[in-house]
Amino acid sequence: MVLGAPIILPIIFALLFAIFIHPIEQKIEKYVGINIISIILSFIVFLIPFVIVASLFSIQLASIIDNLPSVTDNMKLGFERLMSKMNQKIPFLDLEKIYSQTTGKSVSYDGPLKILGKGIESTTGFLASLGLTIIFTFFLLLYKTSFTNFIIYQFEKSARPDIKETLSKISLVIKSYIGGLGVVIILLSIFNSIGLAIIGVDYAIFWGTLAGILAAVPYIGTIIGGMLPFIYCLATADHNWQPIAVIVYYLIIQQVEGNLITPKIVGDRVDINPFFAILSLVFFGSLWGVAGIFLALPLVSIIKIVLSNFEESLPYSVLMSSNVSTKKGVFRRLANKSSSS
Repeated sequence: MVLGAPIILPIIFALLFAIFIHPIEQKIEKYVGINIISIILSFIVFLIPFVIVASLFSIQLASIIDNLPSVTDNMKLGFERLMSKMNQKIPFLDLEKIYSQTTGKSVSYDGPLKILGKGIESTTGFLASLGLTIIFTFFLLLYKTSFTNFIIYQFEKSARPDIKETLSKISLVIKSYIGGLGVVIILLSIFNSIGLAIIGVDYAIFWGTLAGILAAVPYIGTIIGGMLPFIYCLATADHNWQPIAVIVYYLIIQQVEGNLITPKIVGDRVDINPFFAILSLVFFGSLWGVAGIFLALPLVSIIKIVLSNFEESLPYSVLMSSNVSTKKGVFRRLANKSSSS
């Protein structure tokens, strides 16, 4: 899985994209009547928004990279100003003394900014294989019926209806997850950009959109998305209150996103409890880096659906569900059902 990542990752992304684009391609085919043309048109409809966003994103990214040396130089001054201001508000903590002792040692102020650089580097590596992903997606859509029938007919005749149902569930989860996640990312990008612009952070659209995209990573994405503009604002802000305002704003947005936006839009299609969600992030992230982190939740959701459709593996699926703690005696009932059968 590690050595084959250059081939495996484009195939997985292509599979997810093909399932999500399929309804668009079906609607276009009704009017066009030619499969290949409808696939190409569905690609255009799907990719145009990404091309526009990526172009705007790249322009601001290039400007930020040009300013990184001066940002690093100003970061120490930003920390000093912040510590001084906080020490005035809460003098009993003596933060200035702690800060002076820390800065007496070897401290790298550009370390946090390297997180952004490494993320961009990993993302660029994936974008280099985008052409391969598009090719795979095209052929998966072109031969979708053949691939589906091939999978179904690998099983005994009595089991084929259940396999069809499993494939339908997987397709539904992927469509709901990608579609809902797309809406969440758009809303968060807008809210973040407006909030940062009001606070007075430079390149508010870039940082707001980046935080919106990082929200695709459960639990830690919003935190990272808030820390990066905080660090940048710390080095470039004209007023001491601005970096603190960034943190406060992102804490509010995180609560709104976690308790209101995502549950309402994504819903309960992705029924994975936090333990297995974080475990999947660590596992797939260690295998495939940034791409693995973004793929973790849909992949573990597919695994859970497959496990739920076989009696022997059903307990594992139940264990992974989000409401497992409220299902009293569920494993006892499963064990009794298994022993009786």
